[in-house]
Amino acid sequence: MKGRYKPLLWFAFLVLFLTYSPTALSQTPKATLHGRVVDARTGESITKVKVIVSNSDQSTTTDENGQFTIENVPIGQVDLYITTINYGLVKKSVVVKEGTNPETVIALNEDAAALTETVTVSADPYERTEGNAPSEQTLNKRELQALASVLLGDPLRAAQALPGVATGDDFRSEFSVRGAGFDRVGVYIDGVLTENFVHTLQGGYLDTGSLSIINSDTVNTVSLFSGAFPSKYGNRTAAILDITTREGNRVKPTGRVAASLSGISGVVDGPINGGRGSYLFGGRKSYLGYLVRRINDENEFTNTPPILNFGDFQAKANYDVTSQSQLGFSIIFGGMNFDRNRDRDLLGTNTVFRADSQSLLVNGHWNYTPNSRTFWQTRVFGVRTTFKNINRDESILEEGNRTQYGFRSDLSLAYSKQRVELGANIRSIGIDSLSQRFFFFGGVFDSIRFAHRSREAAFYIQDTWTREDLGLSLTAGFRFEHSGASEQSIFSPRGAFGWAINKDWNLRAGVGRYYQFPDLELLFGRLGNPGLQAESATHYNASVERSIGDRTRVLAEVYYRDDRDLFFTLSEPRLTGPFVDFTELPFQNSLRGRAKGFELTLQRRSANKLAGWISYAYSHTDMTEEQTGLRFPSDTDQRHTLNVFAGYRFTETWNLSGELRYGSGPPIPGFFRRVGEDFFLSTQRNQERVPDYNRVDIRLSKAFLFDRWKLTLTGEVINLLNRNNVRYAGFDDFRIDGRVFGRLDQLLPILPSVGVVIEF
Repeated sequence: MKGRYKPLLWFAFLVLFLTYSPTALSQTPKATLHGRVVDARTGESITKVKVIVSNSDQSTTTDENGQFTIENVPIGQVDLYITTINYGLVKKSVVVKEGTNPETVIALNEDAAALTETVTVSADPYERTEGNAPSEQTLNKRELQALASVLLGDPLRAAQALPGVATGDDFRSEFSVRGAGFDRVGVYIDGVLTENFVHTLQGGYLDTGSLSIINSDTVNTVSLFSGAFPSKYGNRTAAILDITTREGNRVKPTGRVAASLSGISGVVDGPINGGRGSYLFGGRKSYLGYLVRRINDENEFTNTPPILNFGDFQAKANYDVTSQSQLGFSIIFGGMNFDRNRDRDLLGTNTVFRADSQSLLVNGHWNYTPNSRTFWQTRVFGVRTTFKNINRDESILEEGNRTQYGFRSDLSLAYSKQRVELGANIRSIGIDSLSQRFFFFGGVFDSIRFAHRSREAAFYIQDTWTREDLGLSLTAGFRFEHSGASEQSIFSPRGAFGWAINKDWNLRAGVGRYYQFPDLELLFGRLGNPGLQAESATHYNASVERSIGDRTRVLAEVYYRDDRDLFFTLSEPRLTGPFVDFTELPFQNSLRGRAKGFELTLQRRSANKLAGWISYAYSHTDMTEEQTGLRFPSDTDQRHTLNVFAGYRFTETWNLSGELRYGSGPPIPGFFRRVGEDFFLSTQRNQERVPDYNRVDIRLSKAFLFDRWKLTLTGEVINLLNRNNVRYAGFDDFRIDGRVFGRLDQLLPILPSVGVVIEF
């Protein structure tokens, strides 16, 4: 019986073999996949993007229209990995069907931006965070990452390249705006006005350095309001720098690790409860001490740069309680250790030898959006900074803590032609501080300890009326503020005008009154004056913008700022007749002045090819000390400023960017005159200037794209031309005839650096 069926069994086996042979398998149905890659923020098509089919050797690159085609894709779910240099790595799962498949649109996010599958189409690449602000400059994520530097990754240093911003100190994050110092620039972090929230020494030591506590990888937007800023911002008289940190992505867990010669950083983020919320954790740790010591050894600096070793940590979580309300919480913590990096026997008794500080910002918020026209946000926050500075003899120079806590609530109501914004901010600020100075041979010269707490309250309302058919926008608002420390209540009106003449021309103008209450240190510290009142400034700003195509613009701004009752103390060594005068007077509201100038900017912002800007700013300040009649330029009067930034993405894996910063020298603050290479005390203030500052930085990045992760190598050269830039960081001593001992400090020489970033 078995023999009779054997031929049938062999026949069945042959049929099965032929059916499941490799040749037959190759006939498995396949299809062609079409897609397009766009910028998630602007909707612009992106060229030269790598698209990889996971678990295969198939890949392609987008064309000039951002489109791609992949043939012979298996039917069913396929995972695509999409990325290019300067953009993050995105995974997209696509279901491929037989026949014709619709075009797949993939949203690509800029470096270190929150992952999203949503495309936000914006016709204006220069979209503003405040709709009718007469003077606003922003940094997008790619610009922020490129300008923050491989070496330090500092968003404040990135802002130094913005039009109208001036700086000439490689060791500091602070900057000036239109002739006004950083103490008059309000830095808002997620809606909270911070006070000197950077890694630095407390006490205002000129010969030290500073660095932002915020990791640039965790920043979402950076906006600079150089003049006539909206009513929601207060307690500053010159400018506002508004920094918002990003939320974690709600798509899938991702990570980013970066390492350079100066430190290591990392960020991980992802969804909570299936995308109903998100989390983000970030941190940095430096080893700058090693780098600075190498710089000192190579250059044999006399005034050796100080060493700032720092570490910081950030965490943020958001959760949608309902479809209309959201809860969020964030924490930023940073610690800094300072080392003078010199033999202690060479230091004066009032020079900081070592120091440390810790800073903490805790911020919780509740958002309520009952409909598309209403947005209500309430924040509760707390900020604390502790610090300690010691001298060569291990004695305390500065010690204490600064705190603030409070809440703010902001409501936005949109109607057909109007948008009404109003809000309130109440905070309690406090300081507990010890400050000491010593005689040259030891012993306490003076010592003051004080503890004080005060409350500040503010309320604002602003109404913006818009006629889109006419291209007109009118804004009117005011701000009311009260300080318990100075027992002063102030009222500041503000207004703005915008007119889009056509799609290519825009006119903007703004005017406003601005106040700034004195810091508690100015009221009750050494040289403090409890009778100080708020300083004030009146801003006048006008600009015209001309669009050239879809991605390029020319912007011209003119401004005038009238400063009144500025805080000033005549406490610097100076000549009074033939004698050296060391008298130190308390702070007074005795300084008035004006600042005027213009700014010209040519800018192109695009996801493809060349992007960047060229900006020139002219600024002139004139200050008068009312009690003595002294006239002088402001301490940060930089007449000419040229800021240039450019980036070019050659292929999907290569990118070149560079930055040029030039600034004419600001005054050497104080009563000095130069004779040859020597300095002497003088009867006039701010008459000598630091030499011009000139620095060129370049960076070249190469990305390596893999199936599920990306590696980017970056080479950077700071001060490519090896310019001998210097800064004023205080002089060492004075002789009875008025001769000054000491010299200007050298800044960074040519400094190469490398960094690596891994994204997954």
